[in-house]
Amino acid sequence: MTSLQTLRIAIFVAFSAVSLTSCESNPEAKQLLKEIQADYEAGNYQRVIYSIDSLRHNYPDAIEERKEALKIQQEASLKMAQENLALVDSSLQASIRQFDEMKPIVEAHRKECVATEEELQQFNELRARRDSLQGVFNLECAKIKYIHKRQKELTNDK
Repeated sequence: MTSLQTLRIAIFVAFSAVSLTSCESNPEAKQLLKEIQADYEAGNYQRVIYSIDSLRHNYPDAIEERKEALKIQQEASLKMAQENLALVDSSLQASIRQFDEMKPIVEAHRKECVATEEELQQFNELRARRDSLQGVFNLECAKIKYIHKRQKELTNDK
């Protein structure tokens, strides 16, 4: 056997040993995953997201823990998006009502040339608020749809 072949075998053995040890379970990563699960069950979704980021950053070789954390991250992100959607929806509905109530009044005042600057400014601010909330509402709906799609893909991959 030549020295080059011996060197190749030694390198292969070294890489094999490194890859085998990197697949071993890490007790700290397991503990952090347990904390993440407890935070999820307690409804601390933002903390779950931060902790999963720490898990991914600090334990890149904890593959099984990271896979489980990905599922929890999707669930936590979904819950946060759904909660945010509910809040945005109620604000959006209130803004739509205010805008719809004010619109005929402002239009009548414009037609009669008696609309005040303050009235027009308030009307434009209501329109901007309504449109902004509609954008946030659409974004949250898209986020929820995307998370559902990713969850389905993960389920189908198994």
